[in-house]
Amino acid sequence: MSRFPLDVLIDTFYLLPVKTLLRFRALSKSFCSLIDGPDFIKHHLEHSLSTKSRLILILKGLHLYTVDLDSLDKAIPFSEYPESIWGGTEVFGSCNGLLALSNSDQDFLLFNPSTRKLFKLPVEIIEVPNDSCIRGFVFSGFGYDHVNDDYKVVRMVRFKQDEDDNIGWFSEYEVKVFSLKTNSWRQIKKLPNYLRFMFQFYFHLLHIRGYGVYACGVLHWVLPRRPELGVGNLIILQNVEIVGSENGFE
Repeated sequence: MSRFPLDVLIDTFYLLPVKTLLRFRALSKSFCSLIDGPDFIKHHLEHSLSTKSRLILILKGLHLYTVDLDSLDKAIPFSEYPESIWGGTEVFGSCNGLLALSNSDQDFLLFNPSTRKLFKLPVEIIEVPNDSCIRGFVFSGFGYDHVNDDYKVVRMVRFKQDEDDNIGWFSEYEVKVFSLKTNSWRQIKKLPNYLRFMFQFYFHLLHIRGYGVYACGVLHWVLPRRPELGVGNLIILQNVEIVGSENGFE
């Protein structure tokens, strides 16, 4: 193999599925170093996305299932689960082959179904801003920051004055963003006023528990119609590339 052109070898590896590459890591130290390298992982992902090859659909019932998009003929359950994933775990986002999972509003995980690797985010406690508020609905989202080459989790928490406060006139919000690169959370200040009107009764049933939809580098949430304010259905965009700045919302 030492006489085999390295560029040809690498181009061949780009064509292989992840499971095959994981087995090839055991062939030699040089193969292991190559396949585990960040540059190879990045280019292998870019090749898969550009050619739309090896695409799978993840289904979540009581367990996780994978379906090959080229055939769509059989749902295959995951044979092995990390102990942190159980029947109550929910999938609140996916991006570039990674799944964003939650066991609670404070227990988040990132899971790579191809490698079975699991990353547990540091717990970020939800703190009620004052004694007159109670915790209300929680919105979550997951996406990729192309500018900083970083994966981010967004958590928005709505606080209420009391259990019957579903209109949102006096609601407060806490928005925090987790950066995988820094392995830390940061809070966003100067939030737009319209966030207090995002929640409406049955929102979690109509809009999949308020999980953000990631598309074209932006997270999307539905802002429910507010006839009393003369507002129709709107879509709120949160750019994960500039999230944390004053212009993170549109």
